[in-house]
Amino acid sequence: MSHATESSSEHALPNSRDAKRALRTFVRNTVAELRPMARAHAARRAAELVLRAPPLVQAKLVLVYRALPDEIDTDPLITQLATRGVCPVFPLVFDAPNIASGAQHLSALRALGLFAIRAQDPLCSTMWRTDRYGIRAPNPDAPCVRRVQPREIDAVIVPGRAFDAVGNRLGRGKGFYDALLPKLRPDARAATIGFAYACQEFGEVPVETHDARVAWLVTEKRVIRCGERSTRVPAPADPTRGTPECADD
Repeated sequence: MSHATESSSEHALPNSRDAKRALRTFVRNTVAELRPMARAHAARRAAELVLRAPPLVQAKLVLVYRALPDEIDTDPLITQLATRGVCPVFPLVFDAPNIASGAQHLSALRALGLFAIRAQDPLCSTMWRTDRYGIRAPNPDAPCVRRVQPREIDAVIVPGRAFDAVGNRLGRGKGFYDALLPKLRPDARAATIGFAYACQEFGEVPVETHDARVAWLVTEKRVIRCGERSTRVPAPADPTRGTPECADD
């Protein structure tokens, strides 16, 4: 299986959509098997490692996210960012009106808004609400919450279902981050950090030409600058036949 790139459609895997679907299922099942204590340990360790990663040394405005139940917990990281004086920024999915070319009516498209929380405790419940998709999201009406633009961001903690060492990322299929990452400043684009369990790192992740890469990858096991080939994580020919080392190991 050859490694895909963003720039040439000839490198896109012909069955990448099917491969993505299979890998999402495999990762979901693998993460579901992790024990609660292993999850908590992984979240704390990954937070420690990412805070020492070069992209966060000078960052003042960092886009992060509140994890879903099947993602590595980001709350320890968010708390530490705030302690260091870093302002965390969070995504909010909302419906944005769009006037199609030549059309006379409005259609609703889902868009990603970015909201900074400047508070001593950014996890305080008054700063949050549950959006229409059941996801914890910043409350735009809270006094310490303000909207920011992508070019204000210094670094991004990027969620994903799977990553590889060259920076390829498999998301949930909504395309929000694929659309967002190219809008960042060049220095912030070089400070995009995939954040995941070690068992979500694979030798190769199926991608299509529109998929945006991350520049770094952090798990509870290691920090790598993507693009540097890794021999530590094997690339299974079939993702259902095996998995890299997991937090339960």
